[in-house]
Amino acid sequence: MDITSITRRYSRRGLSRPNAAYYLWRFVGNGRRTLRAAMTKPTFSEGEFVAHRLTKDGIVVGRSDQFLSPPGHQALSVASEHIVATSQSQEVQAQVRDARGNQKKKTKKFLVHLVSYPHGIPSDEPLLTVALDVKLLEIVSKYLGMWPSLYSIGAWLNYPTDAPPELSQVWHRDPEDLKLVKAFIYLSDVSETSGPFTYIPKTHPFGVRNEKARHLERKGRRIDDAQMTFPPEAWKVCTGPANTMILADTVGYHRGGKPTVGQRTLVTFTYTSGTPIDDSGLWLCDRPAWLSTPIQRAATAWLLDSGRRRARRRSHH
Repeated sequence: MDITSITRRYSRRGLSRPNAAYYLWRFVGNGRRTLRAAMTKPTFSEGEFVAHRLTKDGIVVGRSDQFLSPPGHQALSVASEHIVATSQSQEVQAQVRDARGNQKKKTKKFLVHLVSYPHGIPSDEPLLTVALDVKLLEIVSKYLGMWPSLYSIGAWLNYPTDAPPELSQVWHRDPEDLKLVKAFIYLSDVSETSGPFTYIPKTHPFGVRNEKARHLERKGRRIDDAQMTFPPEAWKVCTGPANTMILADTVGYHRGGKPTVGQRTLVTFTYTSGTPIDDSGLWLCDRPAWLSTPIQRAATAWLLDSGRRRARRRSHH
């Protein structure tokens, strides 16, 4: 059974309650992952409290060491040092100046990608060590109700522009799966003026505000502030110092930061089920030899399958 042919119709539509598509997605398409999550005792007991907050509000914000194990946090320190240096390099700052001077570009002209994997994610990529941290995976698993798949890894720098908010800078729901978790880790201090991630709690799948949010879906995939019927006091504006970490189900309404002063640097990971609706995520070159737990190996399975699918397509051409 092709689960994605059934779930695709619910892309960018936050479910208010479980339906037939949800049960097929969780217990048929991801039955083994669901069973393993239910049968495996977590290593980190505090992850259950974090997952409960995520289930209630669709978002949780804290210090990165609250969501990562000590080895994962150490790996983040190593990776972030390199990414911050890249963001401050002459090459990247030249890209920022060029983009700000050429506002006719059709791409996201408000950010620069700081990592790129045109040939797949290398198994020794430092950010992969962070993304596959066991404590983080257990939190995501508890929220999704199944062992998760790592879908993508990214890092970028946002900078001010004179253009109005556009694309991911306006309110939207993400399309990758029925439920998902995106992690964002600030590598720079983020204030009100440097483009904080903003979320409307409880508009995630099964959130108590989700039914009230359903009418927004008729307004289109992107909604500006004038169309947003939830008032600003209902928004969660995620400011914080470097090493602030956000976990959010971005099927809930959210928008990316639009800096007005300064720049914002962050890393991000996306986690889905093993049957994501959108299969355009990244891929993994080889299974890392350093993986030590079943949940880590399960988290890489979709990325490895994605790599094999791409290899087959190349061989057919």
